[in-house]
Amino acid sequence: MDRVSLVVQHAGDRRSFVTRQIAGETLLVPVTGHVMDLESIYVLNAVGSRIWELLGSPTTADRIAEIVASEFAVSPERAAGDIVEFLDSLGARGLIQQLAEGA
Repeated sequence: MDRVSLVVQHAGDRRSFVTRQIAGETLLVPVTGHVMDLESIYVLNAVGSRIWELLGSPTTADRIAEIVASEFAVSPERAAGDIVEFLDSLGARGLIQQLAEGA
């Protein structure tokens, strides 16, 4: 994941997701063809939930890392590395996408 490219939550014509907050965690349930994929539910802790919230509009990995470092007890360097890893994981599952510059 390019740390300066814009990233955003992704839902396509054939795949989307339902997001629910339950007991302080965020649940992401992929939906394909109007059918929920209950075998692929993703559970996000407080940090993952905050990142997911930030991905509601286009932002960069660097900006997310700044926010996470300021809101949670983590160094900016650690936040940056963890954010890139987490975004790569979300991207591999088709939950986010990189946007072209100027998007």
